[in-house]
Amino acid sequence: TAQNVAADAKQRLKKKPEPAPEGDGISAENALRVIYYLMAANGTVFHNEEEKFDAIGAELDPGFSEKKPDIIKACQAQLEKVIDPEDYYDVLLDGVEAALNDTAKGDITPRLLVWNLLTVAYSDECYDDAERRLVKYVVRKLDIDKTVFLEMESSMLTMRDIENELAWIKTTDRPYLTIEARVSELSKRKTVIFDSVKDLITL
Repeated sequence: TAQNVAADAKQRLKKKPEPAPEGDGISAENALRVIYYLMAANGTVFHNEEEKFDAIGAELDPGFSEKKPDIIKACQAQLEKVIDPEDYYDVLLDGVEAALNDTAKGDITPRLLVWNLLTVAYSDECYDDAERRLVKYVVRKLDIDKTVFLEMESSMLTMRDIENELAWIKTTDRPYLTIEARVSELSKRKTVIFDSVKDLITL
């Protein structure tokens, strides 16, 4: 899954012979605040998004389960600053900006954060305009090359298409060998994309 890509990339970042200086990245708590704001971007936090949030939280921070209520409480307090409905997105971006500008630092790289945002955005099969707008804002704020971001987006979409086809083909009544050959081909394609994304995140 896309989540496995992020987990493997995070491990690879830790094993780099010349790691980034301590404090060069984003803290897990601030990264999770940004992810929560993404989930709330379209006004509704879906169950699939919340499950993905929990999985990413556990991966980024071993103490996530204890910190989760405070992270959500802080984000919701920010969203309560909305005066009129048309203010909602501006208030959301204020929260994202505050999280990204926070002086607390950690080992979450900008590219890893963006990949996790895409993972959550696609978890409900609906990467809508509000979510994409927020992700692009983060990309600009963190000075990530736009070609890198567009490649991440394309890779995520391709992986989703492959996973959907894998799920579909297993329900068909085609001959077993035909299904097996197609599953093998799709699995190999997915592995190639996984590896290219991990390289992209850890460059």
